[in-house]
Amino acid sequence: MKKGLSFIILLLFLFPTMASAHTKLESSNPSEGQVVTEPIKQITLEFEEALEQLGTIKLYRNGSDNVVTKVIVKDNKLIANLPSGLENGNYKIEWKVISEDGHPVTGQISFKVQLKQVESKSSTVKKSTEKEIKDKSPSAEKQKEATPKKEKSKYLIPLIAIGLFGIALMAGGVMLWNRK
Repeated sequence: MKKGLSFIILLLFLFPTMASAHTKLESSNPSEGQVVTEPIKQITLEFEEALEQLGTIKLYRNGSDNVVTKVIVKDNKLIANLPSGLENGNYKIEWKVISEDGHPVTGQISFKVQLKQVESKSSTVKKSTEKEIKDKSPSAEKQKEATPKKEKSKYLIPLIAIGLFGIALMAGGVMLWNRK
């Protein structure tokens, strides 16, 4: 009886630890949905825990890949240098890190660059046409990806289900143990 009870208590303490084992994104520059009006030279992502040196960042503008140079992992920060100023448009950052406990974590951040420029008549017409095309395309909806906080909620229900199944399995095991 004591062995079974000790085993159940041990497993109950392990489940909360397993559920919170992944690091989470605390902040980013640029942040989700931000409209950047000044030139930026770096992308900086800050996480709750320290990271392994295997982090990656990919930057996409309107669906095409842009080059980022020198991705650096410093403690709990992932930093990527941009080769030159970003042009106006919609961007998406795709990142992947590995926390110190070895768990891979991925995510996406969408933002917009809207630098102030002297507009000529032809550039105004071009922007109007681009806006009409974007409004009609389904890709505008796809760019609103899940934020890291939403990613947490999509794992919460399966973790609870696994925990309840484990508890039921342990209770059944204890009942079988007590029969003997």
